[in-house]
Amino acid sequence: MIGASRSSGAIPTHSFYLTSKIMPKRKVDDVKPNDEELVDKLTDDKLNKNMPSPKRRRVSRRLQNAKSEEEEKPEIKKEPEPQQPTTDEESDSDNSMDDDGISTYEKMRLKNIEDNAKFFASLEIFKAKEDLSIASGTAVKKTPSRRGLKREPTPKEVLPRRPRSLRIQRIDPGGSPLPPLPEVVQPERKYRQPSEAIEMVSMNVPEESRENYSTAFVKTMRDLAKSPKPSVPKSSSDLQTFCKAFHKMRLAPERVAKVTKDRIFSVAIHPSKRKVLACAGDKWGKIGMWDVEAQGHSEDGVHLFEPHTRPVNSLQFAPDNLSKIYSASYDGTVRCGDFETGVFDEVYATPDDDDIWITGFDFLTPDGSQLLVSQNNRLGFLAVVDTRKRSNPKQVFEVHDRNVKTVCVHPVKKHYFVTASSDRTVALWDMRNMKENGRSKPIVSLPHFKVVSSAYFSPITGSKILTTSGDDKIRIFTCTESGDVLKGAQILSTVKHNNFTGRWLTNFRATWHPAREDVFVSGSMARPRKIEIFDDHGRIVHNFLDEESLGSVCSINAFHPTRDILVGGNSSGRLHVFM
Repeated sequence: MIGASRSSGAIPTHSFYLTSKIMPKRKVDDVKPNDEELVDKLTDDKLNKNMPSPKRRRVSRRLQNAKSEEEEKPEIKKEPEPQQPTTDEESDSDNSMDDDGISTYEKMRLKNIEDNAKFFASLEIFKAKEDLSIASGTAVKKTPSRRGLKREPTPKEVLPRRPRSLRIQRIDPGGSPLPPLPEVVQPERKYRQPSEAIEMVSMNVPEESRENYSTAFVKTMRDLAKSPKPSVPKSSSDLQTFCKAFHKMRLAPERVAKVTKDRIFSVAIHPSKRKVLACAGDKWGKIGMWDVEAQGHSEDGVHLFEPHTRPVNSLQFAPDNLSKIYSASYDGTVRCGDFETGVFDEVYATPDDDDIWITGFDFLTPDGSQLLVSQNNRLGFLAVVDTRKRSNPKQVFEVHDRNVKTVCVHPVKKHYFVTASSDRTVALWDMRNMKENGRSKPIVSLPHFKVVSSAYFSPITGSKILTTSGDDKIRIFTCTESGDVLKGAQILSTVKHNNFTGRWLTNFRATWHPAREDVFVSGSMARPRKIEIFDDHGRIVHNFLDEESLGSVCSINAFHPTRDILVGGNSSGRLHVFM
């Protein structure tokens, strides 16, 4: 049977073919569905003229059957599909439909999805994920179905409270009551010590032998102070020759000792040539003094005193009076340890009601009678203090927007001094131009990128300034002069140095060698642990290290002024002596 068109009211295909043969001047596309009578007439005429009667009857029968089927089929209205701008070949290949009504493009898409699923299944990713969830205990639990009969809520069973243990009830296993525990009273830290003189009594020895031990030490220091004061000669040798002595300096296990209980904030060395006395101030106001070469003592020559209650940030012997050691603390006091009298005298204190802490000081006079003290109360101030009178400071100057970290007086021209501050600047000042009312103007302000932890003049002529900053730089400035007048400072060299000590280590403060203006010392965060020596151009000239005895960071270091001795203090209260 010849197929017929499935659209409503359409003419069978063979009728179009026959019509195109009968009417050559009229195209088949021009024939419309409502021209059925014309098509039938033309078809009948063609069949009568050109076909024999048996064949004509067969064809006529097929035409009638096709027409009857078309009339019996219900009319279906199809909405026009949107036409896409595709080529004829693409349209034929993509839109061709099979018996299931699925296009070739759709078949390709479904096949790609199936192939991708098989590929991922071969990798066993989902199985590995499930195994990992089961192993880690995070597998998703399947919730049971909630359909059907509902579970009746059951009231929660209230368990009886367990009885307290016998230990908590203070009852022994036999049922007898135990004696009550003594109350533990936490000692309250004092804001500051009483203003009266504090005797030099060693805290680290038993009470029965404390007085004798301390008295012997004070007597030794008194005799040591009577010896001639050693002068600090300026080294005339070249740098290479001078540094040869560093190679002979060694650290031995017997020259490492715990001098304070807590982190060391300051270090000082007695200038005497007869005895090596290393001192350290710690976080909670204690000062430890260690006779390095002492022998036959149960405490290894260590004496611990408590003149303060907060960090001792600065510790120095008076240049012209070796029987006195001065200390400045965050508790707002400055004390003088006098070995002649055997006491720590309070020479200056900020008001008790004001939260003012002291971070450092320097000597305006070599005998220690006048000090320049840095004190802070959200702003940075300097106070001129007369240690012979326990009274208010002679003068107070506002110098920085934030805390003053260190202050250093010029070694030759005592009216000049330099300050380092948390406001990221180092400032050079002239005492003769300071104002008590309002902010004074510095000679020059040297900006840094982060907090400056220290700034020091070079020890002989004061022609250079050494600064240590939190921006991982150590800088050396040269002072510009016009005659005897300081006009400013210019950068000489910059050393890239890791100064990030963190929370638990004391900040680095690079310091000059007392006999040189081209050598300075600094702690180091590098491993193996060491103490670094630089020249004034930022070159490392020597490293002090000992893998057996030096295993920590020595943040604070100091050279002996007249002997080849270096002392480094770490954050556990230990001193390391290279000699």
